[in-house]
Amino acid sequence: MESTLHKENQKLESIKLLFKSVENIRIPAYQRAYSWENKQCSQFLEDLLEQKGKRYYLGQLLFEKSDSTFFIIDGQQRLTTTILFLSAIVKIKEAKGQDANEIRSTYLTDVFRTIKDDHQIFKKISQKHLISIIDDTETISQKRIIEAFNFFEIELNKLDNEIIDIVQETLENAIISTFYISNKVEATQVFEYQNNRGKELSRFEVIKAYLMHQIYIQSKDSNQANNDISDVQDDISVTYRNIEAVEGYFTENELLDNYCNLFFNINGNIEAIKEKLNNTEDKIKWIKLFFENFVELTHSAKTVVNNRGQSEISNLFFVGNEVNWKLVLLVLFNRGENKGEIYTKILKLLEILSFKLKLGDYRTDYLHNYAKQYFNFEQAYNINDLYEDIKNATITGFKWYWNDNDHFENIIINYFDNEKWHYNRNTIKFVLWQYENHLRKINLSGILLDKELYDNYTIEHIKPQNPEDEEYSEEFKSKYLHIVGNLALLTKNQNSKFSNKSFDKKSELFQDTALSSYTEIREKYIWTEKEITERHKSITDFAKRYFNTSNL
Repeated sequence: MESTLHKENQKLESIKLLFKSVENIRIPAYQRAYSWENKQCSQFLEDLLEQKGKRYYLGQLLFEKSDSTFFIIDGQQRLTTTILFLSAIVKIKEAKGQDANEIRSTYLTDVFRTIKDDHQIFKKISQKHLISIIDDTETISQKRIIEAFNFFEIELNKLDNEIIDIVQETLENAIISTFYISNKVEATQVFEYQNNRGKELSRFEVIKAYLMHQIYIQSKDSNQANNDISDVQDDISVTYRNIEAVEGYFTENELLDNYCNLFFNINGNIEAIKEKLNNTEDKIKWIKLFFENFVELTHSAKTVVNNRGQSEISNLFFVGNEVNWKLVLLVLFNRGENKGEIYTKILKLLEILSFKLKLGDYRTDYLHNYAKQYFNFEQAYNINDLYEDIKNATITGFKWYWNDNDHFENIIINYFDNEKWHYNRNTIKFVLWQYENHLRKINLSGILLDKELYDNYTIEHIKPQNPEDEEYSEEFKSKYLHIVGNLALLTKNQNSKFSNKSFDKKSELFQDTALSSYTEIREKYIWTEKEITERHKSITDFAKRYFNTSNL
């Protein structure tokens, strides 16, 4: 390592010296966007406070040097956070009439820029503190930049002036180990060196580092290797932006696993990648195609999420992925067959299949096999074949014995007719949500398709589980208390207010809630077995129609 990457490229310095000596610090487009959340920001502040003015080591920063510009390869999250932290100090000091010009002139300039997509927001916040005029954010990272600045401003405002001065000095004088390399080939060496020493990276980051380093190893021409790595970095840049765009719907690991399974029939881990590459003749070509095709699949995921306004798609994200419907959806969008009657029926079948698997302890899932056959153009397996396989699985299950005595076919009917315990948030929440949308369609009030809103809801007993002023009979507790007729959707905040209040008090609180399904509760003066049974029948009749496959 040291024979190639000379020690003179490494030195100890402080954050202040770095910013006073470097003209331009940039984050390469292929890097992740800002990803720190309150947990990491809180730890950042705690570490500074713990020093109590003593010297603090902030860690290693790795740069690729190109003329007067330093591209940060490792340490961009810490450096971005440092600027946001110092910016919050400036805002607080200026609000108190204190001089903060030195901090402004040293750090709050264009010397440091974040990735292109986020720089405008970053600049408004860090240099101008114009948070209130930002009505919307285009990326998750922009939201995190705003949240990080707000967090530091709130927490620093709790400290007295002397402590703020101490943490400012601690950060500015924090020791950093800066390491400078001069080209992309050296960068791949450093990536691989770090990964082999157990640095905590995502699986994709580990694979990315390994494959970029392999381009250097396999190439006979350093200039060509540099060009190939640049091409890969362009693909990685787009990949990261796509992954960020689907956050909350697809995870990075889901996309990586589905991609590797679909294209290479392997798992998305470094060991499987290494084995696949070792068995490949033209390794550089394989590596470049790996990143090109991954961009393509992540773009399909982005398109899926952009179409979440379609109820058939949003319902899948609500119901959860007990089966891998996500891969089926990715392939449908990748092949462009994401419209028409068959497509719509497939999505509905996937929703019903996922819900059925919520109700039973089933471990088998053949959807990935269907998706791979459909994806493979060499096989005579089209969207109609995909539809038929999914329909059969939805009705009778993946294994022949699942449907003994029509068990799998009737699992939903049996659940509502025979089960007396529906108080499972993971299951009944979806039913109540769709029941709410059913009523909203009738009332022409617009259905709810927002996943963030869905995630904010939980389940509450209408007749409380543990009443403060009433004793339930054993029959009531076993037959009525936990069935769906006695359960309602509530936001997490509302749920804490309702607690174990009696129905008389709860009915007052239900007046302030906005869901259409509350109408059935508001109009009742009492809530007994009769009212629970009536509501139970209304919901279960709807559910049996909703999950019916006869028209699919």
